[in-house]
Amino acid sequence: MPSGHTAPAMARSASRIERAHARARAAKTAIGALTVLVFGAAFVGAKVHAPGHAKGRATPLGAPTSFERKVRQSIAQGGQIAPAVQPPPVATATS
Repeated sequence: MPSGHTAPAMARSASRIERAHARARAAKTAIGALTVLVFGAAFVGAKVHAPGHAKGRATPLGAPTSFERKVRQSIAQGGQIAPAVQPPPVATATS
């Protein structure tokens, strides 16, 4: 048996390993709890701020009043809308 590995030294190293396992278990538990806390807060924040449904009475959308006024004027005039201006046709010639 090597001189550096006596029974008390092995017992100390075993307890050292057990302590390391306990620290790792505590760290994993803390990380898991923190993760649950962060995701829970994000979920609650998303539920509060996301527009998933109407929180009040819905109002109908309408056109701007200036647009409605112009449409009424146009209808009242009874005029015809001019067709869009077309570019002149392209003519090709041979020389």
